[in-house]
Amino acid sequence: MKDKKMALLIPDFVPKENLPESKEKWQEIHCELITPIYGGGIQAAVPDVLMPIRVTAIRGQLRFWWRLLAQQKWNLKEKSLREAEFRLWGGIGEEAAASLVFLRVLDVLNVKQISYFQGSLDSSLPSDKKVRSKSKSNDLKPYAYVLFPMDSEEKREKTLLIKEGLTWNLQWRLSEKANETDREQVLETLRWWVNFGGVGARTRRGCGAFVVKDSSNPVFKQPLSIDEVMQAGCKLVLRPSTNHALVAWKEAVQRLRDFRQGVGIGRNHPSSDTTKPAGRSRWAEPDEIRRITRTHSDQHRPEHPAGDLFARGVFGMPIIFHFIGGDEPTDTTLQPKCKERMASPLIIRPVGDGKGGFQAAALSLPLDKVLNVSVELKKQNKGTVHPVTLWEESKAQQVKPLSQNGGGNPIDAFLNYFTK
Repeated sequence: MKDKKMALLIPDFVPKENLPESKEKWQEIHCELITPIYGGGIQAAVPDVLMPIRVTAIRGQLRFWWRLLAQQKWNLKEKSLREAEFRLWGGIGEEAAASLVFLRVLDVLNVKQISYFQGSLDSSLPSDKKVRSKSKSNDLKPYAYVLFPMDSEEKREKTLLIKEGLTWNLQWRLSEKANETDREQVLETLRWWVNFGGVGARTRRGCGAFVVKDSSNPVFKQPLSIDEVMQAGCKLVLRPSTNHALVAWKEAVQRLRDFRQGVGIGRNHPSSDTTKPAGRSRWAEPDEIRRITRTHSDQHRPEHPAGDLFARGVFGMPIIFHFIGGDEPTDTTLQPKCKERMASPLIIRPVGDGKGGFQAAALSLPLDKVLNVSVELKKQNKGTVHPVTLWEESKAQQVKPLSQNGGGNPIDAFLNYFTK
């Protein structure tokens, strides 16, 4: 049965900021959404159809990309970095300096909502999770691996997304106090954002991706090259071009899913005497959790040779490990020590190829700090905490998804797998 087409048309309504007068002309970047927006509103996980593109969110993303470039390319450190950031992007507190970068969003058009699950946008969701799982939108099923937080939501409004095709104009200009260095830095920051950033939540997994359709400065329509990315301490790999952005996103999502848990890559093939879709994980974490908790079924005695190695945490945390079966461990959570979250250093999304097509892209942010993060495993039912090891280079050859893809750390191995 085909999905019912569900869409809600919203008129163009975007409040305009009261911005200081300036002799600087407004520069314009015309953007088009190429993957759905996840969340992005005032309420977590709920999209805002009246204001889907927020200046505050864009400014936050620009600060992130500016900090990356400042640390990796412009050699700003600690105090000098903080002072430069506050001077350019604005400080914190009542007496903080105003930003030298003015932004406004205009002409937000073609805002439509779609649902992760079938049914009308205002209907309630099935209470039975198995029934709900079978009612996922056919259009969105290929992206279920990155939209998984919606699987456990009970309210329809938290399972809605804003459909690709939305367009908007971002206008920007600089204060008269800005100098030529400021201008060059803002231009490069904007260029990184339009290439690898996004709008809404889960942008590092490709949600809320967009392309520049037109711009007063042609540099924003030019893809960043692999060499330019390397100059900022990052790594970029690309798959062959396709005519459709959603096809490119699907490729990127499938590569990540298969690397982590695909049959023959992240998991063994199932044995001949079972109806299960896959065999045991080729990663070390499940067996080490069985060892730590001293709990396992007769069919799943711990056997992985790598032992204490929670390498998938490098892709971002927390990770909740859920075992099926009464003789297996209860749920446990891998998280950074003394913190709840670590943002993924990996960005996957479709990008424009500069010729009208799209490519699945995987961008690795700098890993120097990530690989040395202290982590812990927490039992959810008892709150017991065990210190564990995130990464140890000497064990890479004992983990098949790594050894079969060039060895090295999990992100580098994934980048090798991504283009196979």
